[in-house]
Amino acid sequence: MATLAERLAEALQERGYSDRGAARELRRRGASITHAYIGQLRKGDKTNPSLEHLQALADLLGTSIDWLTGRDPVPETEDDEGERQQREDVRRGLEELGVTNIAQRMNGLSPLSLSAVAQMVEAMRAAESLDEEDDFENL
Repeated sequence: MATLAERLAEALQERGYSDRGAARELRRRGASITHAYIGQLRKGDKTNPSLEHLQALADLLGTSIDWLTGRDPVPETEDDEGERQQREDVRRGLEELGVTNIAQRMNGLSPLSLSAVAQMVEAMRAAESLDEEDDFENL
């Protein structure tokens, strides 16, 4: 059975969050949690977060408390995998443009919004004549 630390580390990485970035977004959403505490949870130094913290983390990371705590393996659907790939492609494109703070803040956007972001990234790349051989139109 996976541990909270393992699942938290996995979800943070998959969604492109650093401890600091996750804490910043959680504070913006009204949760009181520090980047140091998230780091302690991720490393397994702390193992008993409050229900409030677990729910805030699960909401931020788009998962359930059961999955986060290793109790529910929640299989992915093809739509989930496609959406994750779309997010990853958009995030990578934004990072290449040097706007990682925008890449971190795109979590929670709908597929329609992600498509709009992808189109904006492609337009910016074209305007800057960057990597014309890269094809981000399939996002």
